[in-house]
Amino acid sequence: MNNKLTPFGPDWDKVLDKLEANKATGLELNTEEEDLLKELQEIRTDAAQAFKAYNTFDTDKRWAELKQQIQPEHIDKNANKKGQQIKLWPRISAAAAAILIIVGIGLALQKEDHDVKNIFHNDIPAGINSATLTLDNGKKIILSNANSGQLASEAGILITKSADGEVIYSIKDQNKGAANKTHTLETANGQTYKLQLPDHSEVWLNAASSIKFPASFAGLKSRKVELTGEAYFEISKDKEHPFIVKTNQQEVQVLGTHFNINSYPDKQNTSTTLLEGSVKITNEHQKEQLLKPGETALVNNSENILVSPADIKSTLAWKNGDFRFNEERIDEIMLKISRWYDIEVTYQGPVSKEKFSGKISRNKNISEVLNMLSYSNAVKFIVEGRRVTVMK
Repeated sequence: MNNKLTPFGPDWDKVLDKLEANKATGLELNTEEEDLLKELQEIRTDAAQAFKAYNTFDTDKRWAELKQQIQPEHIDKNANKKGQQIKLWPRISAAAAAILIIVGIGLALQKEDHDVKNIFHNDIPAGINSATLTLDNGKKIILSNANSGQLASEAGILITKSADGEVIYSIKDQNKGAANKTHTLETANGQTYKLQLPDHSEVWLNAASSIKFPASFAGLKSRKVELTGEAYFEISKDKEHPFIVKTNQQEVQVLGTHFNINSYPDKQNTSTTLLEGSVKITNEHQKEQLLKPGETALVNNSENILVSPADIKSTLAWKNGDFRFNEERIDEIMLKISRWYDIEVTYQGPVSKEKFSGKISRNKNISEVLNMLSYSNAVKFIVEGRRVTVMK
C-alpha cells in the first residue's frame, strides 16, 4: 500500500469534489485519481474517522440521492433462485461508491431500510491475541496472562514473549537434547497467536489450531512440525534441513517459502496455498504434487491432489484481520465465525443455499458481522448467550 496516501487529506477532497461535479455527466478520473480511489477501498478506518468523513462530505440531500442510486441485487425476492450468489455490497454509481467506501460498508448498510430483524439479547466481542504454550514437562503457560520477557529456559533454548505478544524461541547454546523436547502452541476458539521458531521461521496460528514442534532443530535432518487447524508460515531458508508440516491428510515439504495451510478437523479436505517459493505435497496415498506460487492444492481422502489458482485475498484474510467470503454458503461462513467468536451455531429450518460474497473486519462485534450477512434478506439471526440461531 502506498503510505503517502491518506484517507482525509487534500487529495481526497479533490477526488471527491470531482466525483460529485461529474455525477451527472459520468466519471472522468485520471490514472492517479483512479489509483487513489482504489487505495481507499483497502483503508479501514474506525467509526470516528468514518463519521467525520461522512459529516464533512455528505448532506441529507446527497444521502437521499445516494439511496435512490442503490439497487440491491436481492430486490426481487421472488426471483431468488437456490444457490445464487448474494453480494453484500449494492450496485451504485461511481460518485455514490466514493461516499459508501469512506463511510464504511457497515455504517452505510445500517442507514439502509430493510425488513430483516435480527434479535440480539447480547453482543459478543471479537477474539483476542492469546494461546496456551505447553512445554515438554507438561507446564502450561497462558500467554495472554504472561508478562513480556522470559517465559522459560530449557536445554539451551530461551523462550520469551515480545512486547507485541509474539513467542520467540532463541538458541543459547547448541544443546542437541532440546531436539527431544516437544512443545505445543494451541489456540482456543476466539484466539490467534504468532510464534517464532528457533530457526527464525515464523508461524501465525488461526483460532482453534495447534502446532507441535521440537524446542530446537539442532542435530535433526529435517525441521518437522505437526499442525491441526490453520496456520500461515514464513520459513527461513535452509537447503540442508527441509521444513516439513504434517497434518492428518498430508505432508508439506519446503526449503524456504511463504504458505498457508487449512486443515481443520471439521473440513473434508486440507488446502495448501503457496505465496512464494515452492513446496512438495505428499498425501496419504503417497502421491506427490509440486505447487507453484499462486496455486492452491486440495487434499482429501481421494487418491489425487487437486491444484487450482489460489484466491490469495480470501485465504489470508484471517491473518490480515478480516473475514472475506467468496461465494460461500452460510454454513461455511458460520464455521469461521464460530471459531473466532467462540459460539455454538444452530439452524432453524432448512439451511440457506444462497452464496455470499463480502468482507468485514474480524475486530467487529458479532452483531456487526451478522447484520452485514442479514442485509441480503436470505438469513437472519438470534443471539442468546454464546448461541447463535440462523434462520431463513
